[in-house]
Amino acid sequence: MNSLSDELNVENEFYFQWHITEQCNLRCKHCYHANYTSDDELSLSKLISIADKIDSTLKTWNKKGTLSITGGEPFIVRDKLFPLLRHIDSIETIHHFDILTNGSLLDQSSLNELKELEKLRRVQLSLEAANQKLNDSIRGNGSFEKTLSSIRLLKENGFQVAVMMTISHLNKNEVESLIKILKEERVDTFSAERFIPEGVGTNLKDEFLTPAEVREVFQRIYSLAMKEDKIRILLYRPLFAQLNGNDPTVGALCSAGNNALTIMHDGTIYPCRRLPIPIGNALTDSFYKVWYMSPVLWDIRNTKNIKGKCADCDLIPACRGCRAMAYALTGDYLAEDPQCWK
Repeated sequence: MNSLSDELNVENEFYFQWHITEQCNLRCKHCYHANYTSDDELSLSKLISIADKIDSTLKTWNKKGTLSITGGEPFIVRDKLFPLLRHIDSIETIHHFDILTNGSLLDQSSLNELKELEKLRRVQLSLEAANQKLNDSIRGNGSFEKTLSSIRLLKENGFQVAVMMTISHLNKNEVESLIKILKEERVDTFSAERFIPEGVGTNLKDEFLTPAEVREVFQRIYSLAMKEDKIRILLYRPLFAQLNGNDPTVGALCSAGNNALTIMHDGTIYPCRRLPIPIGNALTDSFYKVWYMSPVLWDIRNTKNIKGKCADCDLIPACRGCRAMAYALTGDYLAEDPQCWK
């Protein structure tokens, strides 16, 4: 695997996933959004004020900030997106930021504007399968070819490109063939998320992987990661630590309560996007208050609160399971990770 010099560590990084809109032009079957009306979406001036609040918080904490700007589909609100990105780019405490997009609205004009941003690290798109028919059955007709076209356009313009795959019963056997295509397209990084049934994705609850299936898929991804050199396969996810607990690049703690927050389109703050429990609002609450006074975050931080087999696991320092997965399937964010095979 390749290493990137722009990586930070948990001690000096604080990460924000920022959904600036819930509007989207796709209707992916596994999506975690419940609707796409984007009610109470913030104005540009309010987005700028939150960015400045992030800056002041990072200065207080003496941390470097990393951001993922996303939606919905962020390029739907490009009149707000580009001014916000330029402002973020000027903030000294921001180390780098990524854009998470479905890629369908990218064009040369957009890329020319993005080229001006010094701190833009990567643009992330999503594909669910190497099989066009299967991918489009999940993400919508034409999405496979459009995403490949966007990847090619981004690479032609010198951007780092990431691709994420959300794994369920539908596409669990597509990992190897998809990575093969991504290597051919010169994609820089690949990551795989487990499908969590929430939002409109609750309609796909029967496609949820069993613990044995997660283990089998993760082992295949890990095996590829250990031998690939043309594409970097990211393994920073709970449960991966079981495959090699001695490798610091394999596995990671759930970011909730650890070193990350999610900001929604209306300013609502979540522990993470897949754990949709409001713990504050970025317009009216300081990040300091949310981080240090949220009962939910303190519940998660105290490992003695974690239940089931996660409670006594020897990998507590490196894993702790996914709190969002526990919440989606049991209604209890402190329950054991329902997909853990240990």
